[in-house]
Amino acid sequence: LQNTIRWTALFGIISIGVSFVIMTGGIDLSIGSVVGLIGCLLAMFLNTTYRPQDLLPVTEVDPAARTLTVGGDAAAYQAGDSISFLENLYRIESVDGALVTVVEPISSGDKVSQMVRVHETASLSDVEEGTSRRGGQTMSSRTIELSGSSAGLRPNDRIQLLYEVGLPQQFVIDEILSPGDPTTIRFLTRVDQRVRPPRAALLTTRSQFMPTPLAIASVLLVALGIGLMHGLLITRIGLQPFIVTLCGLLIYRGAARYITSDQEQGFGSEYPELKELAKGDSLSLITGQEYVFDIPMPFVYMTLIGIIAAVFLNKTIYGRYILALGRNEEAARYSGINTERMVIVSYMICSLCAGIAGILFALDLNSIQPSGHGEFYELYAIAAAVLGGCSLRGGEGSILGVVIAAAVMRVLNNAINLVDGIDTSTEFAIIGLVI
Repeated sequence: LQNTIRWTALFGIISIGVSFVIMTGGIDLSIGSVVGLIGCLLAMFLNTTYRPQDLLPVTEVDPAARTLTVGGDAAAYQAGDSISFLENLYRIESVDGALVTVVEPISSGDKVSQMVRVHETASLSDVEEGTSRRGGQTMSSRTIELSGSSAGLRPNDRIQLLYEVGLPQQFVIDEILSPGDPTTIRFLTRVDQRVRPPRAALLTTRSQFMPTPLAIASVLLVALGIGLMHGLLITRIGLQPFIVTLCGLLIYRGAARYITSDQEQGFGSEYPELKELAKGDSLSLITGQEYVFDIPMPFVYMTLIGIIAAVFLNKTIYGRYILALGRNEEAARYSGINTERMVIVSYMICSLCAGIAGILFALDLNSIQPSGHGEFYELYAIAAAVLGGCSLRGGEGSILGVVIAAAVMRVLNNAINLVDGIDTSTEFAIIGLVI
């Protein structure tokens, strides 16, 4: 039930948006491609990279002399420091300018690589009460005390632990309990994961392409710009809405594939709080407790958008203008209504709703395939709008009807997957027959 409500809300948002366009007598076939483009852009804008602290390029290696020549200033390094080079740990014996001598023999490997200072582990201990929910998964938390500085580290960054035996492991920092030297850090790991006493910890710094609020605002502005362009092409140049949005369907899908080099985009384990706001459960977020049944956050967003849309359509003069425009555009223009402005507003509302849904779809799925993300979504949206009472001739429509129709579509989709004896490959055929 929660999944059905969640997907009803996601499709309900784009259905509410396209209903405004249909009520003016227009059509928007580009919604699915806008959803895909916005999802790809959001993942690219929020792209997070990690690099080790104190990273220096190594220009020359002399295994016999156990020396490394670095291309940067090694003055901060001193005897006794641990460094990582060619994925092995070494102890520094001495530093002379750019020449670093290590205690252990240097293993064979590439002659040009990078040298990273490794911060020693002072202690490792479990936190008895440490369990929490992150990204829909139950995690246990543990603390680690480091003798090195934690400058540049913050919650949700990654830390890599190096062991005497076995491959390194990366963990997500939950909280920095006490900064300074030593530094106490709490990190998250799966409940069933065994943490061995590490030999050292490799601290990393986080680099985010764009701050989260700016990334969300940017993609929503892109969506609004798309709607504005549609409206201007239809009203000022006189192109048919079908042609404009059909070309948009192709252009935005192609743009998404081009800017991503047709490579899958995603968020991985990053942004757990943002994902909870996008796909979490409302009561759990408010109270911090888990419930047998909860209201998904997308349903809350759809409800707010639906209320605003209903008030705009039924309680403001501009909503009456849209309905009048759909009934008879010429009569509406002669009565003093700026019909061109209302057409542009309707397409901007549609694209904005597609942008909001694109953000929610991307965070819900966590991975976006540029060639297929959002495909056919425009048909679901148009079908829900028409099924909910919007006339394709324009001038008629009900926001509540559109929401109910979106729910019917998702319940029907869910039933096809649950009922025995029905081949799920006939999903589109059955939905088409019912409509």
